[in-house]
Amino acid sequence: MRTNPALLVCTLLGLANGAANADGGYATRDLNPILQPIYLPTLATFKQGNGWKIDHSFYVTNTMQREDNDREQLIIDVENYRYELGLRYRHDNWLARVDLPFVANSSGQLDSTINSWHKFWGLPEGDRDDFNNDQLDIEYQRDGKFEYRQDRSSSGIGDISLAIGYQLSEQWAWFAGIELPSGSSGDYSGNEEIDTALWLTYQDQVNEEIGIFALFGASFPGSGDYLGGYVEDTIWVAQAGFDYRLYPTVIANLQLDMHSQSVEDSELDAFGDSMQLVVGVGFLRVLGEHRLDLFFTEDILVGTAPDITFGLRLSRSY
Repeated sequence: MRTNPALLVCTLLGLANGAANADGGYATRDLNPILQPIYLPTLATFKQGNGWKIDHSFYVTNTMQREDNDREQLIIDVENYRYELGLRYRHDNWLARVDLPFVANSSGQLDSTINSWHKFWGLPEGDRDDFNNDQLDIEYQRDGKFEYRQDRSSSGIGDISLAIGYQLSEQWAWFAGIELPSGSSGDYSGNEEIDTALWLTYQDQVNEEIGIFALFGASFPGSGDYLGGYVEDTIWVAQAGFDYRLYPTVIANLQLDMHSQSVEDSELDAFGDSMQLVVGVGFLRVLGEHRLDLFFTEDILVGTAPDITFGLRLSRSY
């Protein structure tokens, strides 16, 4: 199955006509530990007026997956932790954002909990029945050669990304971004390449209760040796969703995250077109002026993203 990010985004954009005060969705993405060092643009919210907005985001991802064909073999059995400090700044129509990540891979302790989660909600188990719990093993072989291999815990500063944008109208904004090689392939936190990206965002308010948001763009990974140099030159990225105000200070979010094939000439689901569903709830006033969001993601195209990600975001404007 091949996704069409542009079609879905355009469909959602056609639903709205009104003032732009939607909450903008989540800065989520495919957190496959092998693909995580590749720069993919994400949604981000900014202060309505001039000034700073600071996000603290924490993601816990658990994946058990095995695939193979005549040329390729892939094993992903890992629990991944990612913290991101997000700095957002607005001056009139100009927007700037910086994302500073810390990444850790471990054998984890959530395997049995995830199995119970899938059974409770009737979600597909994928390859989980083929793995022992609480192990770490990541391997990608292509034509008999290991292009990625990890069997030990690791942690380190990830690749820092910088972006600048311009607010074209109340609804539309464009961005250009760059990801710097601050991470390290030695601790599996970076691809040691300079990646760039361009994207367009949209947000609007349908009525007092419903807002919609979307992103469509392209990532241009560096042309180095990461994954044997087989990373696609261009990866298309899209996010689209809506929020619904349950109470004056409580908002529910539903979002789709998508990207095109990431590794060229690969027949593996993990490196093909990806789609995952994000479900969350936001509490607008906690700990004073902070907003707290709790969310989780599921790979609705099974095997094209991690089995599940639990996320938390704490944000405040200044």
